[in-house]
Amino acid sequence: MDALVAAAIHDAKSTLSALGVWLSEAQREFAAQSAKPSQALARATAMADTLSRQMVELLALYRAGNGSLRLAVEDHHLRDFLADLMGELAASRSVTLPEEEGGETRAAIAIHANIATTVTADIWAFDAYLVKFALLDALRNALRHGKRQVRFSLLPEPDGSIRFSIEDDGDGYPDAILRGEETTEMRTSGSGLGLSFARLIAARHATTSGRHGRLELTNDGFDTGGAHFSLILP
Repeated sequence: MDALVAAAIHDAKSTLSALGVWLSEAQREFAAQSAKPSQALARATAMADTLSRQMVELLALYRAGNGSLRLAVEDHHLRDFLADLMGELAASRSVTLPEEEGGETRAAIAIHANIATTVTADIWAFDAYLVKFALLDALRNALRHGKRQVRFSLLPEPDGSIRFSIEDDGDGYPDAILRGEETTEMRTSGSGLGLSFARLIAARHATTSGRHGRLELTNDGFDTGGAHFSLILP
C-alpha cells in the first residue's frame, strides 16, 4: 500500500506538471489571437502550479515518514543558486493574477535582496532543488501576506552555518504556527504543508559532527511584527 500511495502522489505531480505546460501553451495561443490576456487561463495556470508544488512537498513528507527520502547534497555556487532562485520567483510572479494576491498593491510589492558580504564561502553543500523549493514557497507566502515590502537575506551564523532569511511587513504568523501547532487555518491556507516541508528539509541537512539545519519562525519582520522565516543550513 505504501508503494501505491507514493506512486499515486508521483503520478498526480507529473500530471499536474503536464497540465501546467498545456495551460501555458493555451495562454500563448490565446495571446496570439487577442490583445487582452485570459484571466481564466491565468488563474488555472496558477492553481495547477500551486497543486504541483504541494504534491512535491507531500511526496517528500511521505517519503520521510517511511524512511525513503534521500537528499542530493552537492556543492553549489551560492550566487548562481540565488540568481536562479530569484529568476524563478520573477517568472512565477509574471503569471500570477494581481487579484489572487490581494490587488495591484500586493502585485507591486518590492523585494529587497541583502546578500551579506561577510558570507565568504562561494560554494556550499546542500540539496539545491529542495532548498530552492522551500525558499520559493516562503517567498510566495511573504508576497501574499506582506503589505509593501519583502526582504530576502543571506547571512552568516556564528557557528559557521548560513541563514536564508525572508521577512515581510504583514501581520505575522498566528501564535499557533509559532508554537508549532497544526491548525485549521494552516491547513486551509496551505502554510502548514509548506512549513512542515521546510522544517523537514532543513533538519535533513547535517554535518559529520552532528550539526543539523533548522527552521526558525518569528514575528519581527521589518521590526513591525511581520513574519520572519529563516532556514539555516550547517
